[in-house]
Amino acid sequence: IRRPPRSTLDRSSAASDVYKRQLVLSISVFAQEPDIEGYSSVYAQYSFCNLKEGKTFSDARPYIGEYVELANSFENDVNVGVLFPMLANEPDHDFFFVEHANSREEMGAYKDKMFSLIMATGNNEQLPMECNVNFSAFQRVGPSSFDELPEGRRIVKYWPCNYKSGFNRGEMRQARRQMSLEAFEAGAEFGYRYIIPNSGYDREDDTDYYLSSVAPSEEASGKNSDIWWSTSRNSEHMDVIRKNTSCGRSTTYMAFALKE
Repeated sequence: IRRPPRSTLDRSSAASDVYKRQLVLSISVFAQEPDIEGYSSVYAQYSFCNLKEGKTFSDARPYIGEYVELANSFENDVNVGVLFPMLANEPDHDFFFVEHANSREEMGAYKDKMFSLIMATGNNEQLPMECNVNFSAFQRVGPSSFDELPEGRRIVKYWPCNYKSGFNRGEMRQARRQMSLEAFEAGAEFGYRYIIPNSGYDREDDTDYYLSSVAPSEEASGKNSDIWWSTSRNSEHMDVIRKNTSCGRSTTYMAFALKE
């Protein structure tokens, strides 16, 4: 998954330092899409980070822990995760954070409360990382082979995709839903979603959306690939998908839940 062009903040400003403590800076404006049977809606915010010279993720852990502690200090249903590149071609970030909410209002209320809590700490200490590139996204979540993911490391893949001329979004998504349900019956373990970048994203980027999948382990991810190559890729459902869209090569991340 690619981030938009790097933005900058006034590092001499204490307010800017506090904003960076928040990890996610932008206020979301989410895209709207028509409802499609078998899918639910999720709203997400992404923050891409790079460690400062000489710093490691261990240096960042205390600050991330403090953020998560604040996020858990009040009632909310926002999920927070961190992802690290595994199989990616020269990624321009060391890791990124993603936050999910079930509605725009829920995400906005969460951001309002987090901002007030972070400001109240009065801590302007310099972070060991820079997280100053962000965007929001509207997501359509398809069916999953599991009700809840197990704790620990998860494997997430992203494919950049583009619609073809005359595409039918509903037809394409229903075909993928049916193909996924058949893969689950064959033993595949994954969940998937369509990610439509919105506020903060590079409008000159030629990606229409990202397809993502999550597996509970590398073993499960490998099994999913085996089932894809042996069964799914030559199915009638995949023919329908190819008629409507094309996707590039995937990038693979390992993901960890910070708050669920």
